[in-house]
Amino acid sequence: MNNPPKIIGITGGISSGKSTVARMMASMGAEHIDADEMCHTLFLKDEIKKKILETFGLKVRDDSGEINRKELAEIVFRNKSGLDNLCSILHPIVIKQIHAKIDDIEHRGRRHAIVIDAALLEESGLSVICDYIVFVNTGKEQRIKRSHISRHWKEGDLERREAFQMDLEEKKNNADYIIDNNFSVDNTFLQVKKFWQHYIENM
Repeated sequence: MNNPPKIIGITGGISSGKSTVARMMASMGAEHIDADEMCHTLFLKDEIKKKILETFGLKVRDDSGEINRKELAEIVFRNKSGLDNLCSILHPIVIKQIHAKIDDIEHRGRRHAIVIDAALLEESGLSVICDYIVFVNTGKEQRIKRSHISRHWKEGDLERREAFQMDLEEKKNNADYIIDNNFSVDNTFLQVKKFWQHYIENM
């Protein structure tokens, strides 16, 4: 392959279905980079656990000595400084890992596209390396319902966490393509396939 793979960044609100869209693109041949999965792996590393405990205290450690992510989330989403502190620990490493993975994929030269699934894609500056930004548009009520089912969040949790992110309308306006995820999975897949055919297969 002579041309480097196109880099696609996925944005959208919490529980909008960003990971679902990323996995659909992976099924079409994209390399899927999951920033959330990278963060979860970092929580298991001793040097990261040490920094988190030094910053947030022993109350975020569970009985087995691991980081209690639910307790940590309760703390960091109380105010912006808490979230900024956690991001300062995790983000530089995750961003470095993402760049390294992209370099490796480009070196191997077997993929037409790379899809980056990162909750804070624009806030972390990763959007600048993307060829295309895809916004997953899902209504608030539907996202709240999903967060209750999949994440077991309480009333108000989604709004509280989303308040620390870039405004959704701004993200939507910055996007090159919008996927409407308010209907069926099959409907979303057809939209993803249309994007893939137009922007990746025919390039």
